[in-house]
Amino acid sequence: MKYVKIKSAVLLTLLLSSVACKKNLDDLYQNPDGYSRSQANNSGVSVIAGFFTSQLSQGFFLTGDYGATYHQVRSGNRTIASSMQAYNVMSEGSAKALADVEHDWGTGGFNETVFNFVNTQWITPILWAQHEFNSSTKRTKLDSLYINLMHVLKGFAYQRATDLYDKVPYIETGSAGGLDGIKAKYLGQSDIYPKIINDYKVAEAALVSLTLSSTEQASFTQQDILLGGSILQWRKYINSLRLRAAMNVSEVMPQLTSQVLTELQGKPLLSAYNDEAGVSDVTLIALNRICNELGITRAYRERVDDCRAGKKFLQDVMNVTPTQTSKVVNGQTLQYFSGENSAAGLVAGTVDPRVSYIFAPDWSGRYIGLDTKWDGNTDPNSYLNKALRGMYINDPILTDINKTTFYYGVNNSQSIALDAASKADLTKREAFLLTNLRSRLANYDDNQGNVGTENPLIAELNIRPEFNFAAKYPTIHAVETELSLAEAAVRGLGPVSGTATQHYKNAIILSCKYWYNLNINNQYSKSTLPALPTTMDDSRINNRPAMEYNAAAYADFAASKFDAMSSQQKVQAIFDQLQLHYQLFNFEVPYTAARRLIKYVGTNPAAMYERYKWKERMTYPSSVQASDPDGWAIISPSNNPDLPVWLTGRTTKWKNALE
Repeated sequence: MKYVKIKSAVLLTLLLSSVACKKNLDDLYQNPDGYSRSQANNSGVSVIAGFFTSQLSQGFFLTGDYGATYHQVRSGNRTIASSMQAYNVMSEGSAKALADVEHDWGTGGFNETVFNFVNTQWITPILWAQHEFNSSTKRTKLDSLYINLMHVLKGFAYQRATDLYDKVPYIETGSAGGLDGIKAKYLGQSDIYPKIINDYKVAEAALVSLTLSSTEQASFTQQDILLGGSILQWRKYINSLRLRAAMNVSEVMPQLTSQVLTELQGKPLLSAYNDEAGVSDVTLIALNRICNELGITRAYRERVDDCRAGKKFLQDVMNVTPTQTSKVVNGQTLQYFSGENSAAGLVAGTVDPRVSYIFAPDWSGRYIGLDTKWDGNTDPNSYLNKALRGMYINDPILTDINKTTFYYGVNNSQSIALDAASKADLTKREAFLLTNLRSRLANYDDNQGNVGTENPLIAELNIRPEFNFAAKYPTIHAVETELSLAEAAVRGLGPVSGTATQHYKNAIILSCKYWYNLNINNQYSKSTLPALPTTMDDSRINNRPAMEYNAAAYADFAASKFDAMSSQQKVQAIFDQLQLHYQLFNFEVPYTAARRLIKYVGTNPAAMYERYKWKERMTYPSSVQASDPDGWAIISPSNNPDLPVWLTGRTTKWKNALE
């Protein structure tokens, strides 16, 4: 089935104005680049069914998108640092000066993507389906089902857009907008959230007693590429979206949050490790175009800069603790990391199993990452220096004047030749080697600018789950639902079945299972279609976890720490699990959670680079000023990345170390 692809400018005009000429409407509806009634007739399904499937197929809606993902990984990762860019925390990489993501070359792709999509591709099939449904005199049970589910998808689209921008052009549920002569209105979060929360409630209620004949079920299963035609899964999805929305407004509408939590009691929610709403690249994209052209993995491959592991997750969240040792060199006591505790801890249940599922160690087998704090190399025993010093501190090159080349890496494949001064003077060698390794790391010389090579100096993201082309883009997952319930219980936001600790443990167990399966079930290689990049080393491609570690045992260990925390610390820990779980797949949910939790936690719960400004919202495309002057007058006063959005309950920008 063709996607609905109507020109952005045309649809934005339809959203923001009425259509007076029926001939133009008919011409647009029968656009050869769109999905038309004749195509539906030829395919043997109703036009509304076609629009439903078309909606599920939209780029960056329930699946990834190379361009959008690229910019969210690049600039979004500088905002909340789900993984690390080495050169942005080292003096060898860049200067310690305040920078932002607002005025660099990626601004448009980062700021404008969701706004443009929600006003074009994301809303197009919904409006056409609604127009067809409103004018139809022969509505079938399936047509009513598809329209009901498209109201849910409309709510999801607007939730994503309003989270980032606050005010967006909004069309009431049941309206086909400009197609029926109704102008969209700019509404903000305070208006949109109650509407979509109610839309979710109405949509789920309609499914409770719905029954389909075998023929109807077969047709629905064929059309539903998201949840396989399962009414139960749709109910779980809708209820979990409603829970997300209720948690997002908890700072400003706690009574609504409490009402939703009450009404969700006893209703099905996403609860299994494979309960997620998303579509994989291989479902929609020609296999030969995934890695090199259109898939989200192209974004990861081109953003190798962002694929280093972070100290926050490995050490502070997942309990990988480096073994610190000291040695006197040239009369100075130097500290270094001689190893870490992951090997024993994974088996004992004291280290998070996801360490071996999500991350890959450095060439020597250590899971040691990078800190977000700036390392200007003024402290010889900084975290970074201790990590790199462990590579050479016990090598004979520091004590044998005749040894002039330091070898490291797998099978000693990498080398550093001493300069003339260091060759002649043992006292200069330690500083020379440290400086050289820092430079190699900052310039990505250790991995030649490619993810998945065998000699990284710092742990990085594991390519097996990240480059699993069959991975569904997790727009929402059961782990988030469990964490939302845990937070609601901690903060007393409303009735929750089970304790905060139980939901926290459930989230960890589900996330471990999810990432283990993404890793272990990756069947792709350099010779498959799609193929993994030839720059990846086979040892990394084939490096599956040694076993599936006991997630329940680790969850019990993590829960014991959780129980000893204050309420604010618990909410921070819940956020950490959310950000850890979504990783590079989903920037928007942790970003919204970080902004709304600043007020409660008392600081920014995200892992922030010291040198990047915090960004409170996305800014609008400048083109809106010309295309919709009236709308621009409404939104321009809030078109400021330093202005917190309504749902945060704040009016003052959070500032990091250099701001």
